[in-house]
Amino acid sequence: MKEVKIIIPSEKLEIVKELEERLGLVFNIFIFENVVTINTTLENQHTSTLLEELKGLGVGTVFGRITVSPVSFEISSDKKDPKTRRRSISIDEMIANIKDLSLLNPTYLGLILLAGALASFGLIYNNVIIMIASMIIAPLLGPIALAVIGTMTPKNIFSKKAIVTEIFGLAVIIGFGVIVGLIFNRSPDSLILDQIPPGDLDSQIAIRIIPNTGDVIFAIASGLAAGIFIIRGENTAIVGVAVAASLCPPAANVGVLLAHHTTIRMATGSLLLLGLNIISIYASCALIFWTSQSFVRGGTVSTRQYRKISKMYITQIAITFLILAGVVILIGLNNLYKFLEVLFFG
Repeated sequence: MKEVKIIIPSEKLEIVKELEERLGLVFNIFIFENVVTINTTLENQHTSTLLEELKGLGVGTVFGRITVSPVSFEISSDKKDPKTRRRSISIDEMIANIKDLSLLNPTYLGLILLAGALASFGLIYNNVIIMIASMIIAPLLGPIALAVIGTMTPKNIFSKKAIVTEIFGLAVIIGFGVIVGLIFNRSPDSLILDQIPPGDLDSQIAIRIIPNTGDVIFAIASGLAAGIFIIRGENTAIVGVAVAASLCPPAANVGVLLAHHTTIRMATGSLLLLGLNIISIYASCALIFWTSQSFVRGGTVSTRQYRKISKMYITQIAITFLILAGVVILIGLNNLYKFLEVLFFG
C-alpha cells in the first residue's frame, strides 16, 4: 500500500476534493492558515491513477506538491478483497527508484571504473570470483530501465540521457579492458593468448567470443525479471547482478581482445555477443513495462488518447516480440551451421 500526501493552497481545495467522490477514495484533510494537507492511503495499483488525476489538475506541476510513501503495515477494520491486491507502482515512482544510478554522476562513474577493472582482471586471470564481483557493483541495469520508462512519459526526457549513460559506461569498461590487455600482452608469457582456443569451457575469455543460446536466454530472462522487480517497486540489486553478468564481462572481453593484433577479429565476436545481450535485455524489459502500462489508464488521458496510447504499446510489444524472435533464430541457426565460429575464428 501507499500513503499519498498532497499539499496545496486552500483556494484549490474544492478542485482536488472532487476526486474523492469520483475515485471512491477517503481524504483526510487538514487546514492550517492558507495551506491544505490531504492524506490518503490506497492500494498500489490505484496510485498511478490518482497521480495522473492530480497532475491533470495541476497539482505538483502548476501548484502544490505530492509525496508518495510506502506503507509497510496496516491494521484496519475494512474488509478488502485479497484478489484485488497486487503490487505495482506508478511511472513516477519507477523513475524515482532508479534515477540515482541511471544518469551520469560521480557515483556511477566510480562504480563503472571499479567494475571494468575487476572484469578485466577476472578475464586475464580466469578468475570466476573476480568476475562475479564486477557483476555485483556494475550499475548497468538502471540506464536501460530508465531508457524504456522514458518512452512511456509524454516528453520522453530520460531516454536519450539514459542511453548516453549506458553507452558511456560500456565504453569505459571496454577501454579499461584494452588498457589491462595491453599491459599483460607486453609480458613474455601472455595470459590472454593461452585462453583463446575456441571450445575451452574453462576459459572466461573464450566462452565470451561466440554468442550461444544460453547467453541470449539468460539475457532475456534477466530483462524480464528486471522489469517485474521494477514495476513492483522491489529492490533491484539481485536482478541488477544478472543484467550486469550479460553486459560487463562481454564488454571487458571486447577490450582485452582488442589489445592484441591477432585477436581483433575475435573481439568482433564478443562485441556481437554484447550487442545481442543489450537488445535482449532492453526488449524483454520493455515488454514487461509496455504490457503492464497498456492496461493502466490515468485520469489525464481521454478515451481517444488512451486508445491511441494502447495501440502504440501494442505495436511496440509486437515489434519487441519480432526482435527477440530474430535474435533467438540467429543463435539457433549458428548452433546448426557454426557460421559465427568460421567468421570470427577463421
